[in-house]
Amino acid sequence: MAAGSRTGGLSVSQQERIEHAVSQCRAQNGLDVSVVVGDLHVPDLSAFRAAAETLHAALGERAHGAVLLVVAPGQRRVEVVTGPAARRRVPDRVAALAVLSMTTAFTGGDLAGGIVDALRQMADAAGERAAIEAPPSAHGALVAAHH
Repeated sequence: MAAGSRTGGLSVSQQERIEHAVSQCRAQNGLDVSVVVGDLHVPDLSAFRAAAETLHAALGERAHGAVLLVVAPGQRRVEVVTGPAARRRVPDRVAALAVLSMTTAFTGGDLAGGIVDALRQMADAAGERAAIEAPPSAHGALVAAHH
């Protein structure tokens, strides 16, 4: 987790569950996954996807092979942004199923569980091959958006 970041109201144990799931995903198959939890500063919700894509692009070199989950509980929005290399292993239909899984869990009040389940689904879909290698600087798996 990035030093000094906020995590959208997640408890320490919830943060640890998500970070563990991200680590397992990366170890299982080299899929570079990051999670942002927190509402985004957007003029209106129609700009949410574009804001999520901007966050994904901010991953720099990693963006090409990375998957970014953006969960904004207060805005009731979830986005999965995949780079071109990651999209070959996590196609749009898998991302859509992951979003459905998350929103179902969120409706039941389980924010961390929904994120963890979505990460597992994407990791399973990506397979157990290390086609996308995360660079050594791929730390800070769970970050938060500024409220």
